[in-house]
Amino acid sequence: MDVLKIAAVALFLSGCVAPTQPVVGSTSDFSDETLRLINAYRSSSGLRPLSPHPVLQQLARQHSERQARGNRMSHDGYRQRAAQAKRAGLTARCAENVGYRQRDARHLFTLWKNSPGHNVNLLRPNLRYAGMSVVNGYSTYFACG
Repeated sequence: MDVLKIAAVALFLSGCVAPTQPVVGSTSDFSDETLRLINAYRSSSGLRPLSPHPVLQQLARQHSERQARGNRMSHDGYRQRAAQAKRAGLTARCAENVGYRQRDARHLFTLWKNSPGHNVNLLRPNLRYAGMSVVNGYSTYFACG
């Protein structure tokens, strides 16, 4: 693998937050509180809050469940989720953050806010709707226009 490919892979992986203080066995669902924190942050940045959307909620939940079943954090299936959002009448301009075994909503939100790539996804101005899910410690934020 040449240096540019290695750098590209490293940059991509840096956008996937690894837990700094994992909580083994965390099964708490703090998705509603996480979305509240995201919306407060967006509002304080002059952006409109995201409205919960049932299709995006379902897609986020399914992805968190898939990650938990596979015991692996990933963005696998992102394009398919964006296509499903488009079929539901939303735009295919979507953003996704995933996380693994964060203690609570504030910890997860802070990790995303402090990660440049994740922060960009939180503050995308063209997003209007979101789904948020935490299943067995695997978190998915999926938002579209």
